[in-house]
Amino acid sequence: MIAVSVLMPVTKAFALWGDKLQIPFEETITNDDNLFRISKILDPAAAIGSSSVSDTYRTLLTGFNLDVPVSRQRFQAGCTWSNNRYSRFSDLDYTGRDARAVWIWQFGNNLNGQLGYTETLSLASFAYIQARIPDHLKTRQGFLKATYLATPRWRVQTKVSAFGQTNSSLIYRLNDVNIFNTDVSVSYVTPAGNSVGLGMHAEDGRFPNRASAAGSPAGSPFDNAYRQYNASAMTDWTISGKSHVTAHIGRVSRHYDRAHQGDFEGNTASAEYDWKPTDRSALAILVRREISPYQDIQSNFALVKGVTLRPAIRISEKIDVSWVIDHSDWYFLGNPGLAPGGVAGRTDRVRSSTVTAAYRPSRTISLKLSVQRESRSSNIPLVDYSSNVISVVARIAF
Repeated sequence: MIAVSVLMPVTKAFALWGDKLQIPFEETITNDDNLFRISKILDPAAAIGSSSVSDTYRTLLTGFNLDVPVSRQRFQAGCTWSNNRYSRFSDLDYTGRDARAVWIWQFGNNLNGQLGYTETLSLASFAYIQARIPDHLKTRQGFLKATYLATPRWRVQTKVSAFGQTNSSLIYRLNDVNIFNTDVSVSYVTPAGNSVGLGMHAEDGRFPNRASAAGSPAGSPFDNAYRQYNASAMTDWTISGKSHVTAHIGRVSRHYDRAHQGDFEGNTASAEYDWKPTDRSALAILVRREISPYQDIQSNFALVKGVTLRPAIRISEKIDVSWVIDHSDWYFLGNPGLAPGGVAGRTDRVRSSTVTAAYRPSRTISLKLSVQRESRSSNIPLVDYSSNVISVVARIAF
């Protein structure tokens, strides 16, 4: 496939159903020198039953993507299946799935939105498992978004969504979660399309499989249910033809129905600046202080402070090179005593750098080479690691 794509001339894409239907075929070969994210001071034979922590795995992907406009409406649907096979650790072999269905609707000139459903099945990252325990995560989400222009200058946006995640491993089913979200925002929109506004977010979370916790009466249920509220001010502003900024600053309050030691109140903020000095180069800078879910039995969520840089350059019409650099500090909050091994006050420092080169000889064919270096240090022992990952991707889409 690589040889054919290099030799073939640039051609127009094959049109399936008037370009409304796309069928992709993709193959990825990945080498990971620390697949299970094991600390260098651990004996891998004792931790995972193998003297080697590296593996090369192959992913074959296919499916379909459908995009059908009907009058002022648009209907999108798609599903991809991925067959993942490992050279050394064959017990990790699995078939993944990524499906979605979305109705992009428009009523009149002032009311539009989306109604959709997504579902995924994938192998959980070993970064917080650090053991040879395959855990397949199934996520499901239904959502409804609406945007209403009350006047040419005032915009009201709402979103409701229901999210569910289940774990295949019996050990990690404590992390099964159902979350219901509601968002409302009001923004002032300038004639140039810039906006400033205020928003509210409400989140209701339930962990249906959480067992009794330390300190609760014997046999009593402990689902660790919580409610979270955010109020924020936000802006989306184009400074010039070459620079753009989006930002928000707010206050978050998270309270548990029973585990009040995990309650949290604090400020959150993020700002992203996009700069395009030339037609062939771009730089994005993201600074954030945000609450992030942490799906592990040792803690329920984390406060993340970090900086991300994303420079990119287009070398030619066919070749792009991008780089993602991320430095983040994770402060684990919630209820660290929920399960044996939970550690209060855990702080991780994660550093990652990923370089990707993409070559697109035609609209239908693309090749990618990606190299990633990641490391984590912590104030508690045995959770540090470093890893190097190299991936080669070949894709053709009809």
